[in-house]
Amino acid sequence: MLPPSMLLRPALDADAAFLQALYASTREDLRLLPLPPAQVGQLIAMQQRIHEDGRRAAWPHAEVMILEQDGVAAGKAVLDTMGSDWRLVELALLPALRGRGLGAALLAALQARARAHGASIGLAVLRSNAPALRLYQRAGFVITGGNELQHQMVWPAP
Repeated sequence: MLPPSMLLRPALDADAAFLQALYASTREDLRLLPLPPAQVGQLIAMQQRIHEDGRRAAWPHAEVMILEQDGVAAGKAVLDTMGSDWRLVELALLPALRGRGLGAALLAALQARARAHGASIGLAVLRSNAPALRLYQRAGFVITGGNELQHQMVWPAP
């Protein structure tokens, strides 16, 4: 379960600005392009639309959840709970809040939910994202495969 200061709730239409800012915070690669800021903003918005459309097409039943800490949006999780092999499609936290235990608490809450349903949780993590890889490994996820860009990981069903 989450600590009392944290809440995981369904995303609402009112969360659109937060979700845009959160996505933009994960796209340092695009902010480094030698383009005017307005063009970078347009590129990030376009990439977010493509990303969201692709996610909805691949996991149409996935739940989009907002993680709050002390009543303020801090991150999101996208979880597909179809069947007994669940998929953590996305987990993102605002950069200023990373490394403070929020990701670990969120994973523990998702694992408790999966445990109650006898489900495993699979995910993909970029090989270049060492902090996320460490977080998932500390939470009991194991590498089961992958490719040159990403690891496939699973937290096995209890």
